[in-house]
Amino acid sequence: MTRRQPPDNNSRCLFTVRSDISTEEALVNASELLASAQAAAHEHAFSLDGQQGDHAFAIAQLVENARLLVNTALERVSPSQD
Repeated sequence: MTRRQPPDNNSRCLFTVRSDISTEEALVNASELLASAQAAAHEHAFSLDGQQGDHAFAIAQLVENARLLVNTALERVSPSQD
């Protein structure tokens, strides 16, 4: 895997990730973003009927799958202290 170089001042990039962010912090933030996306997808899905609702539920499921992968990686990087 190659590391991306930080954008230069002429870049059209709106958002960047801090170069000093830890893996744990990045995974926690990714998990929180995915949780928000999942909640929005579920809320939207319940307001739709038929095929559109099915598509929204499918998106919610894909987001949940991604969140489970991120949470598994987070647990490996920083095991919880139960």
